[in-house]
Amino acid sequence: MIPTDPSTPEGNRQSAQSPAQDWMLIIFSLLGWGSITFVLYLVASIGTLVFTESSVVSWLQTDNLSDGSLAVLHGTILSVIAAVFISYGLFLAAVNKESARWLAFASLPVLVVGVYLWYSCYRNSSPMDGFEGNTWFIYFIYVSWATPGFDYIRHYVPGSWMPFIGLSASFLPTLCGILGTSLYSFTSSWSWSRINTLISIIVFPCCMALCFCVSLLIPSFAEFTKQSYPKVDGATAAIHLGQELAHQLEGMNRPKTERAVSFNTTHNAYVNLISKKADLILVAGPSDEELLLAKESGVVLKLTPIGKDAFIFLVHHNNPIESLTIQQIQAIYSGTIHNWQEVGGNDEAITSFQREPNSGSQTYMETKVMKGHSLITAAREHKITGMGGMIDKVAEYKNANNAIGYSFYYYANEMHRRQGVKFLKLNGIESNKDNIRNGSYPLTAVLYAVTRDEESQEDSTSRMLSWLLSAKGAAAIEKSGFIPIR
Repeated sequence: MIPTDPSTPEGNRQSAQSPAQDWMLIIFSLLGWGSITFVLYLVASIGTLVFTESSVVSWLQTDNLSDGSLAVLHGTILSVIAAVFISYGLFLAAVNKESARWLAFASLPVLVVGVYLWYSCYRNSSPMDGFEGNTWFIYFIYVSWATPGFDYIRHYVPGSWMPFIGLSASFLPTLCGILGTSLYSFTSSWSWSRINTLISIIVFPCCMALCFCVSLLIPSFAEFTKQSYPKVDGATAAIHLGQELAHQLEGMNRPKTERAVSFNTTHNAYVNLISKKADLILVAGPSDEELLLAKESGVVLKLTPIGKDAFIFLVHHNNPIESLTIQQIQAIYSGTIHNWQEVGGNDEAITSFQREPNSGSQTYMETKVMKGHSLITAAREHKITGMGGMIDKVAEYKNANNAIGYSFYYYANEMHRRQGVKFLKLNGIESNKDNIRNGSYPLTAVLYAVTRDEESQEDSTSRMLSWLLSAKGAAAIEKSGFIPIR
C-alpha cells in the first residue's frame, strides 16, 4: 500500500475524517457500555431485593444493637456498595483505555431513569405517604440496594426529608462510577499500580467494619432492663411517647421501637391496667364506664397529668368555614344546627361524625365539649372506629364538603396528616403549639400517666412515673409531640 502524503488532497481528506471516526467510536462505546451498565444495575438491584427478603440475612440480628452500632453498620453497608460502584468504574476505564474519560458517563442512564422514576412517584405522593407505601413501590424496586438504609434513616430525620434523601440513591451509582474512571485516569500518571488502587478502595469498608466490631464491645447503660421495664399501654395518639420511653429508658434502638411498641387504644388500655395486664398507661381521662369498671374491680386509679394536647375539629378543605364557636359546635352535635348555612357556610346539610364509645376522643367530646348537652345518636356509618378513620372519612366522604369530625391535634397534624382536611379555629383561635402552651386555645386535652394507686414508690412503675415528671421526661414528652406539664 502506498502511503498517502499529508500535503496531497487525499491526505487532507483522510486527516479530516479521523476525528469524526473517533467521535463515532466514542459514542457507540458509550451507548454499548451504558446499556450494559444499566442492565447490570437492574440485575444487581433485583438480586439485592431477593437477597434481603430471603431468610439468608436472618442471621443479622439488629434488634439488640445500640443506635451507634446500627449507624456504623449501615455506614459499613453503604461503603461496601460505594466500593462496588467505584470498582466497576475502574473496570470500565481499564478495558477501554483510549476512551476512559468518556466512559465515566456510561452510568448516566442509571441516573436519568432513577430521577425520572423518583419524580413520577413524588408528583403522585401526598404528605401522608411520606416516603412509604404503594406510591413509591416502583422507585423502591429500582433502588432496592438502598431500601434498608431508608428504613433506618427515617427513624432519625423529619419525614419531609426522606423523599430527597431517597433521591440521593439515584445519584450514588453514577457519581461512584465517575470517581472510579477518574481514579484510573489519575493513577495512570503516577507510579501507582491498579492493585494498589483497588486495595485503597477496599480499605474504607474494612475500616468501617472494624469500627462496627469495636462498637459491639462498648457497654450500654439504661434505666431499665428488658425484665424490669414496666408494661406500658396507651392511646393511639401517645404511641410515639411510648416508643420514646422504650428508646431512652430501655435502650432500645429506634427502628426496633416501631416494631416492638404497640398500644391498644384508650379504652383497652384502661381495661388492661385494671386487669393488671399493664402497669402504666398514657391516655386521656377515664370515661364513666371505665371508672365504674375500676371500682367494681377494687382498683383505685392514679391519674398524673404529664402533657397537653389540643382537641380539634376538622372539615373538608373545600368547606368555606374557617372558625366556629364552642356554642356552634355544641349545637351541631346536639342536632340544633343542621345546615352549614346556619353558621355562615354553604347551603348543605351537615354530616357530623363521631367516634366509638369509650375512645379517648369520644370521652373528651362528651365530657369537656358538650358539657351537659346530649350528643345526637349517630348513624352506624357516621360512627367511626379508630382516630385515623375519622380523619379519612372527613377527607373523602362522598367527595362532599359537608362533613365535620374531631381528633387530637398532634395525631391529626403529625401522625395521620391528610391533605383533604383543614382544622377549624375555635372562637377565632388557631390550634397550634404556641396557643396550646399559653392556654389561649379553648379546648386543651390533658395526657395522663395512669397507674394503680397500690404501686410502691420503689417499684419500676413508680420510677418510670418519676422520670416522666423530671426534666428528661419533659423533653421526651415534648419530642413526642405533646406540651409537657411542668
